[in-house]
Amino acid sequence: MKRSRLFSPLLLAFAFLFPVSCSDDPTGTTATELLVIEAFLFAGEPVRDVRVTETIPLSSEDKTPVPINDAAVRLIRDGVAYDLVPSGTGGYYEYPGDLAVAVGDRFAIEVTFRGETATGETTVPPPPRDLVLSSSVVYAREFGRGRTRGGGGISDPSEELGVTWSNPDRLLHFVVVESIEDDPEPIIPDEIRQRIGGGFRFVSTPTDDDATTITAVTLEFLGQHRLRVYRINEEYAQLYQNREQDSRDLNEPPSNIRNGLGVFSAFSSDSAFFTVLRR
Repeated sequence: MKRSRLFSPLLLAFAFLFPVSCSDDPTGTTATELLVIEAFLFAGEPVRDVRVTETIPLSSEDKTPVPINDAAVRLIRDGVAYDLVPSGTGGYYEYPGDLAVAVGDRFAIEVTFRGETATGETTVPPPPRDLVLSSSVVYAREFGRGRTRGGGGISDPSEELGVTWSNPDRLLHFVVVESIEDDPEPIIPDEIRQRIGGGFRFVSTPTDDDATTITAVTLEFLGQHRLRVYRINEEYAQLYQNREQDSRDLNEPPSNIRNGLGVFSAFSSDSAFFTVLRR
């Protein structure tokens, strides 16, 4: 599975800021000519989350970004260039080989399309510290007994998992939970799962807190799970904190992309594991 599709819940709330922009930039290039780059690197993980699209003029009825699938996209680290290749037709790109992204690495990105090149830089931040789970086991009730997905019921502490980490500077973090079983057993019946959609992966909204709670009712499968807490880099934090901007506002949202729009950022995570059992 590709991270870009799974990471997108964090972007959906404010992705509209990129496609809709002002009519002209200071150099005289119209907004319809600007590249939009959404590129994210994750320490210790493959490079699979780079997307290139075009801006959409304010006068357009269509608010869906136009994907660019034939750009020349490369990452540069310590003077070494890594050429990315298209992944599907949604404007996504990935690196086909092994590219170890490590804490402290400084990367540049270059995207060239129709003779124009947009660039950006980012540094991979350190991971969160002192990640602790309140338990190694969370219990899920039988479907239809007591509390169920979307239902009420009496809360049971054994059905909740407390997650804490050190965050004295109130930096933004987000949490990802996914089943790591090869053939996981679903908590709820197949007919219900098909109705609500499969491929579950819990992704929290960014928070500057140092704790969160995962409840069994938000999970889909029994068995072993990986929980990751990601530290958000400054570029993405600025964008998230400005997500409430009106799409009709002629002021461009925060961007660290030159000769274009968007964000190039990096993230680091720490992991912990827990098991979901049937009560």
